[in-house]
Amino acid sequence: MSDNSDPKTPGSAMAEDANAAKIRAAVDSIDLAGSLAAPIRQGIDDLLKIAAETVGSADASVLVRDGRDGGLKFLVAVSELEEALLKIRIPPGKGIAGLVFSSGQPMAVNDVSSEGSFWSGADEAVGFKTVTLLATPLRSGNETIGVLEFVNRPGEPPYPPFTPEEMDDAARFADAIARLVDSYELALLVESLFTRSFKADGEGISGSDSAEWLKTIDAAPEHRDVLLLAVKLREIVSQGDSEREMLREILDTLARFTNKQSSGSGYFNF
Repeated sequence: MSDNSDPKTPGSAMAEDANAAKIRAAVDSIDLAGSLAAPIRQGIDDLLKIAAETVGSADASVLVRDGRDGGLKFLVAVSELEEALLKIRIPPGKGIAGLVFSSGQPMAVNDVSSEGSFWSGADEAVGFKTVTLLATPLRSGNETIGVLEFVNRPGEPPYPPFTPEEMDDAARFADAIARLVDSYELALLVESLFTRSFKADGEGISGSDSAEWLKTIDAAPEHRDVLLLAVKLREIVSQGDSEREMLREILDTLARFTNKQSSGSGYFNF
């Protein structure tokens, strides 16, 4: 006898629900957090340790943008107090780090007690005493994205001042660390968008929903713009072959225009 049962009987519906639950559980078990950003952060930490040894400082740290108003926070630190430092937030414009961040100019201070711009809030919060300090900006393109700091010397004070040669070394490390920090911040944003889309609890998230969400999160404007553009492009190419072809032609034209401009020409013939 053939089986003519309806595939949508209560029994099959229950099986489908069970399978859907298994799929959701499997998706939820995937650890997306840190899958992109964690290796980059480890690279920043490793490079910071080499930088501290080369420059000759007892402690070193990488501070990055915190919010949109010019505040800073610690990303990594070569210090026994790293865990406590990572909780510190430096208000906009405060301290030598804030001054270096806002001005884009490095600073070397032999004794911070004689420097009026020094902000003691971090020292007081973690029970530390900064004496001598070298800070240099982290730049990505035309943006200052953070500050690289070297604090004190190994041993006991009085400490010798940081030398011009060590300031040059710090600047070279800052260039490399800035590239990693920029990649790290973008990776965090990509993770957030991917996690939001992937773990949406079975609900569809449209491109416009994702775009509105991206506009509200705390992220570097240049990174947010990149992902906003990617979301909009994905929305267009999902419409069909003709839309993809049109978009490809537009992007090819834009690429030729950009290359022409960068080569020094003042105009472009379409």
